[in-house]
Amino acid sequence: MCIRPAVDAAPAEAAAIDSVLDRFGTGALRLAARAGTAIVHLRAAQTYRERSPLLRRLAASLDEWPVPPAGLFVVDERTIYLRSISAMTVAHEFAHALDCALGGGLYLSGVDPRVRRAFAAAERFVTPYAASGLDEYFAEAMRAWVEVNDASSAWPRATRARLRAIDPAMAAIVESLFVTELAA
Repeated sequence: MCIRPAVDAAPAEAAAIDSVLDRFGTGALRLAARAGTAIVHLRAAQTYRERSPLLRRLAASLDEWPVPPAGLFVVDERTIYLRSISAMTVAHEFAHALDCALGGGLYLSGVDPRVRRAFAAAERFVTPYAASGLDEYFAEAMRAWVEVNDASSAWPRATRARLRAIDPAMAAIVESLFVTELAA
């Protein structure tokens, strides 16, 4: 059985993606592979709509946004699409894939009462983006747990220590996931 999600990328890009995924550990990689997670790196000038059957069918316009997303996870396809292979983008989108796999095809973050309570009670967030919704809260907490950051990012460094200090409830949830469901 494959323990890695399928990666559609050129060898150098695939190696960069793999080095980020390794931070999550074998258990997380195995869960993502079992859930059918795929990772697609968009080639230069390629659009999300060109690569995603669902986005093409929905006529999604996110490719025309003033700043299109660096990456996204399409739940119904179990696919991560990456315009950028920055470490932060790869880790964040892989965290969405894990959220979906942990939730059995739905985002765990949307249905788990522990995550919902932690989000509702949070007074501070590990990154500004974590405050934008339950799924982003979960993804940024997971990224902080594996401590993947980009040197060029203006956001505060997402680390375990920062997550524990700012949001101990969510840190405990993420830690429990890595000890149980995501253990190797």
